[in-house]
Amino acid sequence: MPAVAEHGNCAAASLPLQLVKARETDRIEPGDTVAMIGLASGMSFGLALVRW
Repeated sequence: MPAVAEHGNCAAASLPLQLVKARETDRIEPGDTVAMIGLASGMSFGLALVRW
């Protein structure tokens, strides 16, 4: 979900913001499993699986 154009660079809040935007546009529904991936420069990587 693109968020930068509307909200600017939200850094650490970008994943939760995109999750809310996906829910508001009915791209995810209660009970769905959602993968959130965070990447940073170098070798940084984070992954979270959440049930919405």
